[in-house]
Amino acid sequence: MQLSTVLHRLSAQRNSLIVMGGFILSRITGLIRDIVASYYFGTSAEMAAYGAAISTVDLLYLVIIGGALGSSFIPVFIELWEREHPVRAWELAGAVVTWALIILGVASAILFLAAPWLVPLLYGGEGVSSATLDLIVALTRLFLLSPLLLGLGGLAMAALNARDRFTMPALAPSIYNLGITAGALCAPWLGIWGMAWGVVIGALGYLCIQIPALRDLGMHLRPHLGRHLPELGRVARAMGPRVIGQAAAHLSIVATLALAARLPDGDAKLAGLRWAYQLMLLPYGVFALSLSTVAFPRLARLVAEGQLPELMDDVRATLGRILWLTLPATAALITLGPALARVLFERGAFDAVSLQYTAAALTGYAFALPAFAASEIMIRTFYAMQRTWPPVLIGLMQVAINITLGMVLLARGGDIGSLAIAFSMANSIEALLLAMVLRRHLPGIWYAPDLWKRMISALFSSVVIGLGWWYMRELIPGATPFSAYRWPDDLPGLLIGLIGLGGGGAALYVLFEGIRRRFAR
Repeated sequence: MQLSTVLHRLSAQRNSLIVMGGFILSRITGLIRDIVASYYFGTSAEMAAYGAAISTVDLLYLVIIGGALGSSFIPVFIELWEREHPVRAWELAGAVVTWALIILGVASAILFLAAPWLVPLLYGGEGVSSATLDLIVALTRLFLLSPLLLGLGGLAMAALNARDRFTMPALAPSIYNLGITAGALCAPWLGIWGMAWGVVIGALGYLCIQIPALRDLGMHLRPHLGRHLPELGRVARAMGPRVIGQAAAHLSIVATLALAARLPDGDAKLAGLRWAYQLMLLPYGVFALSLSTVAFPRLARLVAEGQLPELMDDVRATLGRILWLTLPATAALITLGPALARVLFERGAFDAVSLQYTAAALTGYAFALPAFAASEIMIRTFYAMQRTWPPVLIGLMQVAINITLGMVLLARGGDIGSLAIAFSMANSIEALLLAMVLRRHLPGIWYAPDLWKRMISALFSSVVIGLGWWYMRELIPGATPFSAYRWPDDLPGLLIGLIGLGGGGAALYVLFEGIRRRFAR
């Protein structure tokens, strides 16, 4: 093996560890944020308003910067840096920043004016009062400060990741979480507005922590419209489908919340859905998002160099790692997730009813995790190849399926658990379609017997361990949603039981993998 290949792999592993460490830190700080917020607000109307408002405003950031611009900008930025000159790449970055700020400013102004009409349209159900709708409108308008800051931070992250600088971008989400946590701690004096201002302060920190790393990279940003840059048109053309796709993915989440708002006790159920979704994102962020983030610049570089066999090897390897990690995590969420929610959240304003709503939604969301995680790397593969329309069209189909299934299940007497199941079914169909279409663009990509043997073994091990968790949790007081629980007296026993079951299951899973590898030799 050549020395350059060895060094490349070592660098990729180091970057993966940095990004995964950053995501772990982000999830830890996110957990602290959620623990503090759940203590003060539980599944109250204020928490429902906060979740609805931030989900609406997040659409601007996630669509324009978070995924759309990052995914279309990184391949072109890398190409300019390596084929022409870094100065040319920074010229493109300056033009992209200028246009992004213009678009974000216009979109924010429109949403500010449209909020009093849009919010009742989305969340005006029988379970949400007019006072809660007014609070959603007010919070939405305040949160419009954050996309501008997060947008600039997102572009900084894209530029740094494109040059394999992962440390500061990996820390930025934790700074954002800490800002929100600091605001939530002000709840006794400021109520939900303390947490809301924490969002804005956290977004400012998200940007500022990355500026020194950009300077070290030799950043030369000059605001201009880029009329002399043909590459700007390439970014815009690649971004167009991604905007639609990213909007579709986020609208699927907003649609689930909007349907929940039309249920009895809708504001509490809306908040319960949010807590459940946050728990599902824990393993998704640590495993799928971290590995896919590191892989994307490498995939774009392999496409630029025309190394398609190596590209397919990287995709298979990343997908294999993601599924190997997320399958047992899915089993844990289904069986032990409600107990985990109880340990993390049930205190203060988060009561037994809040737990029941959260647990019902979490069980449904858990089934989405493998598909949700697998879709991440497959979508990034399409964008690395600058083939943007297939995942977009499939994403639009996923939204339609999610909304249709959700409405049908609610019409048949379903509740928030049914909405989460509809979300999981739609995302599973999306992952299957992505895999089928990707095979057409990269023939032979899924011809990997060793990969599928490993995945079948991981699935079997996860099911076996999950069944063990399901039956053994009955031995732990408070481990099921409807069992008696008193905080803080019952917390130590439940926590010790969860650690014991989780640790034992993880050790058994690793043992099964070792046995499989031994027989595979």
